[in-house]
Amino acid sequence: MWAALAMIRITHNLDKLVKHLNAIEKQIPFAAAKTLTVIGKQAKSQLGSDIRDVFERPTPYIANSPFSTVATKAKPETIVGIRDQASRGASPAQYIKEHFGGGIRGSKPFEMLLGGMGVLPAGWKAVPAAGLKLDAFGNPSRAQLKEILGALRTGLRVASGRGKRQSLQGYFVVLPGKTHRLSAHLSPGIWRRIERSGRSVIIPVFIFVSNANYRDSINLRKIAANVIERDFNAVFAREMVNALGTAKG
Repeated sequence: MWAALAMIRITHNLDKLVKHLNAIEKQIPFAAAKTLTVIGKQAKSQLGSDIRDVFERPTPYIANSPFSTVATKAKPETIVGIRDQASRGASPAQYIKEHFGGGIRGSKPFEMLLGGMGVLPAGWKAVPAAGLKLDAFGNPSRAQLKEILGALRTGLRVASGRGKRQSLQGYFVVLPGKTHRLSAHLSPGIWRRIERSGRSVIIPVFIFVSNANYRDSINLRKIAANVIERDFNAVFAREMVNALGTAKG
């Protein structure tokens, strides 16, 4: 009798255990897809934050350019990046690609037009200067660029302002390596001469530089790796619990 009181029989219910493990196995692809989608969204959010840190005043076109895709059971992956398509003009990816890989920035449409006119030498860039009015995002308006291009093409002087504030604006170019005694003291670029009340003032609109190098300031691989290391396990555990809770049968 004492022997019976000091013993316990331990057995198992393998069928129930196997059924439970099978249920877990069936839900893993679903939970994994959900997890990847969440991780992609978090990496996208961090990418957007880094863009706002790197660019002082990014336009909505650039600030809203990060994207992430939805993972599925059939295709368990999420893609995070910058949109590389545009309805017209350059895509966001084209505008900021140098900030991801470093190197020399590509030519902007305005610079390509200047190059076609023989105003901007090959390999040089036009950098906005003090005489250029910029919008809230630090960019010149299309109207202003059209005015400059038109004036350079025709050599016309452009009226600006109204009434007593009206003035004549003349745009002229100082080419690299080509100096004139009247412009020898000016840096290569596009300059504007304003005449008002008998006075003439010369202001730089664009300064030409031989290159515009960017360092690799946004590391997308590092962003993704940090998000995965920080959040993947916790997100997967949560999504696995949710998947098992909603599983049929």
